[in-house]
Amino acid sequence: MSNLTLTKAELTRLLSTFAWVSFGTFALLVLSQFETLQQNYWLSLRYMSYGITAASGLLLLFSTWAWKWPWVARLMQRSVVHGVWAGRLQSDFKKDEGSSVDIPIVFVIRQSYLTLSIRSLTRSQRGTSSLEALSRDEKTQDTHLAYVFKLDQPWVPGGKYGSGAGDLQLEAGDTILRGVYWTDSPTHGTLRLKRVSGEVDGISSFEDALRKFPGIGRS
Repeated sequence: MSNLTLTKAELTRLLSTFAWVSFGTFALLVLSQFETLQQNYWLSLRYMSYGITAASGLLLLFSTWAWKWPWVARLMQRSVVHGVWAGRLQSDFKKDEGSSVDIPIVFVIRQSYLTLSIRSLTRSQRGTSSLEALSRDEKTQDTHLAYVFKLDQPWVPGGKYGSGAGDLQLEAGDTILRGVYWTDSPTHGTLRLKRVSGEVDGISSFEDALRKFPGIGRS
């Protein structure tokens, strides 16, 4: 089940748009059938339902894909992060030889206007977000992607699923994600990712991403 990730302002804009589309459709029907309505006022209820149905259909199309059009996203003040992002993860976790971790990582972000999910992929581990928030600071106009995640791990006796959280900022015209993360190991580190594609289908592992985008292993 996906969580709603709208802020109060974004939800207000969406509901306002829905209300105006419903009312506009109803008003057009009333004006076009004014003489008929004078003879049968009950038809107005039917036209009202037509307006709500039309607005519901448009809302479905909008929330699924139309809102991703750049000019629509700017109008609704909703950043688009849907797509495949690739970059580097740097961690304070120490390997046996004492060197810190610096590895390639891929984020597969699936986003509609209402929902958001993040799948992180490395050569050895996968993570899935359980809570996400995409918010804009009204003072600085910076957009942040914050999330809580659970790590998938091979079963080992006495082992457990790792978990953690991240806070990333959108930069460079919403093409770069940069920030920090923490896990309950406990470890922490930094992430820097660049959007490489807006198409997320067919990518469920790091190897899938590497086959589709060979350059990410060297990013």
